[in-house]
Amino acid sequence: MKTVHEGTFLFPATHPLFADHFEGAPVVPGSLLLRAFVEEAGTVWPDFATQGATGFRFRRFVTPGRHPFRMERTDLTVRCTLMDTQGGVLVRGDLTTADATGDAGEAALHTSPRGTTA
Repeated sequence: MKTVHEGTFLFPATHPLFADHFEGAPVVPGSLLLRAFVEEAGTVWPDFATQGATGFRFRRFVTPGRHPFRMERTDLTVRCTLMDTQGGVLVRGDLTTADATGDAGEAALHTSPRGTTA
């Protein structure tokens, strides 16, 4: 199975987060980008339970505004790509889910005393 979903994420420049991240040169945090992909995958494919993320590469800083994205689902992964308005890749990586045995392998999210890490 392979299905594709495309859309646009909006990261409003007026959000208070961008006042401090970073002052004078706002950048969307990587954790917010990852969360946007996880939430979108859960909305589009409710049967896909994200268990981890692997191979995410942040090629350039993502500034607030509208950014087109593409998500390609297979049985166990969703390939996520965030682009600039000219179609250049800003971010790419895979969300993963548990396989039939319930094991998500090395990509599983782990809880530590300092929080959740990939």
